[in-house]
Amino acid sequence: MYICVCHGISDRHLREALCRGVNSFEELQACTGVSTCCGACEHSARELVNEVRTTVGNSATLASVD
Repeated sequence: MYICVCHGISDRHLREALCRGVNSFEELQACTGVSTCCGACEHSARELVNEVRTTVGNSATLASVD
């Protein structure tokens, strides 16, 4: 699904960047260009950052317990 229509950036593209080590919305913005035009996608992009952080954080916690 497209998150940023202005730049044609999909949620998959943003997830890949986040999984490669991008840690914040600002880093994601600098790396991908998301939310640098009209800004309509900022809320969705920020939600995705939080979602991936939660998922990765939970996975890391589970891995450290094993």
